[in-house]
Amino acid sequence: MTAINEDEATYQVSIDKTDSSDSQCADTTYDIVIESDEEATDTPSHDLYEDSIDILMTTESVIHEYFSSINDVLQKFSHYNAVSRNIDYVKLRRFLMTTYNTLVDLDLDLKKTRIRDVLKDINDLSDVYDSFRQTSKQSKRAFYDLFLSRHDDFTKAQKQLESNKLAITKHNSNIQIAETSIEKLKNLEATTPPTSANYPIIQQRIKKGRSIASDEIHRKRELEEENKQLVQFIDMIINENEESFTQKYIPQAKIYNQKITDLLNKVAYTFDASLWKIARDSKPIKEHFRESTVKGKLSSLTYLKYYLQSLSNDKLSDDQRELTELVPYLETLHRRSLLYFSAEVENALRLKSIASSLDKYIEIETTLHYDKAVESVMKKIPDFIFIDHELSDLKLLLKTLRISGIIQNTNIVLVVENASASFLEQVKKINIRYLLPLQGSNHLYLETLTRILDEDEQ
Repeated sequence: MTAINEDEATYQVSIDKTDSSDSQCADTTYDIVIESDEEATDTPSHDLYEDSIDILMTTESVIHEYFSSINDVLQKFSHYNAVSRNIDYVKLRRFLMTTYNTLVDLDLDLKKTRIRDVLKDINDLSDVYDSFRQTSKQSKRAFYDLFLSRHDDFTKAQKQLESNKLAITKHNSNIQIAETSIEKLKNLEATTPPTSANYPIIQQRIKKGRSIASDEIHRKRELEEENKQLVQFIDMIINENEESFTQKYIPQAKIYNQKITDLLNKVAYTFDASLWKIARDSKPIKEHFRESTVKGKLSSLTYLKYYLQSLSNDKLSDDQRELTELVPYLETLHRRSLLYFSAEVENALRLKSIASSLDKYIEIETTLHYDKAVESVMKKIPDFIFIDHELSDLKLLLKTLRISGIIQNTNIVLVVENASASFLEQVKKINIRYLLPLQGSNHLYLETLTRILDEDEQ
């Protein structure tokens, strides 16, 4: 007896044992199981590449939108632009956070101070920096992230291409199944007598199998042809836009990389300066360092030196060796350059002598000549310009500094016989920030000079 199971997806041949003439084929079953294509799309999407394409989104528009969004974020931190100093955040990132955590362990109230807001700002801006760097370091990635991933025709074509590839894989599997089943059926046909009732059934199955294989091959070839056209269409979009995107994107990326870096470095300086200013007023922190071997004013530099002194040079880890390389950099941050435009040699010698006694890194240059002072400033803007009030060229020097814009990038200190709050308010109107009185003891002179230099570090 012959049992035939007709199914659109499964073709099965079963030979019953009761048919003695075909006992050699008893219980033999061959399946042609065709996988469903429900998840794949066999219908070609020719409209994606045969019709004319009207691309409303341009490389210029997405670049403008992207950098405008970054600019909007940077505006939230714009108040830091007024900070005149900076430190290399990338170089000091880990050290700054480790220092903060160490100080918080000594005094938990540190978290309740204004450093909390600066810490949030530096972390938020750091995230902006990391995200931007990740996108900007490779223009091809930026081209995909900013342009191609939002290009409707490109994304549709890519999706169709991947869907077709999945369908082709299934068709290949179906073809293999059909061909394997046909081979088994042909072997069965060869061993089945033509007079058997099963013989025509086997032939029917072979014919059906060949039809299935032919259909699968046809569908596969259709999709392969469509994929060739999809690839050409995708390449066309890339070729028509990538060069335009790159030419516009790279210059803007360099500008914004510098903007973000400069701003982040100013925030980092504010964080470092504020952290230690608050720490110097903390009783638990002062008590801890009072009992230690820390020398000098508490700062990142003195703390790092103190920490490194506690380590054995022979057993330094790689991270600790990196910290030793930070010392020269931090020393440069604490270095101050002073130009003293003096009316008298005695005044210049006094400033040099007292300033050299400070626990600071100070470079001092003095001059009695206007031309030499201007020439020196033009070559390198010092952190401080000290000017004798009695100088005959005072007005001319201030005018030159103002016209050149230098006065906005340095600290002007007017050296006077006597200083008063009312006089300081007057001279601040002409961009003079500090007064240094000549009268009084060297101790008072030293205190005033120290206060001036310390204020600039805040």
